[in-house]
Amino acid sequence: MPQRPNRRAQSAVNATATRVGERLTQKIRAVEAERDGAYRERSHLVALLAAMTDGAVITYARDVEEPGWQIVYLQLGGHQASWHISPRDADLFAHVERVDVEDPRAQWDGHSTEQQYERIAAWTAELAEQCGPACSEMHTETGRCVIAKER
Repeated sequence: MPQRPNRRAQSAVNATATRVGERLTQKIRAVEAERDGAYRERSHLVALLAAMTDGAVITYARDVEEPGWQIVYLQLGGHQASWHISPRDADLFAHVERVDVEDPRAQWDGHSTEQQYERIAAWTAELAEQCGPACSEMHTETGRCVIAKER
């Protein structure tokens, strides 16, 4: 016949399990806060890039079931780049033209994340070569580089 577990032993096991669960919950919250902070930082940079890029648009994300998610679309060096924007970061994109999800400027061109960052790297290298450090003296009142604008 099986023995009944000792109540003190069972209570100690339950207390240990509770402490472990609480520590795991704290770690999960810390990791989520770190992730959210990284996404917020990325959103600040994408918002800055959108402000510096002609034709930037934002629309609601049809591919995300959670409400409030958006996608910002930019044309960088002649190629599309797009990012999902969390509802908590939407305030950073108030300056970006909002368009309907059917707007042709808000249609994903099929690029992968890897392709997107390859395109950005190539465009960055091109801008650095064409504009270079002297670029700071050639900005117009709009803040856009005259050299890049005339390409």
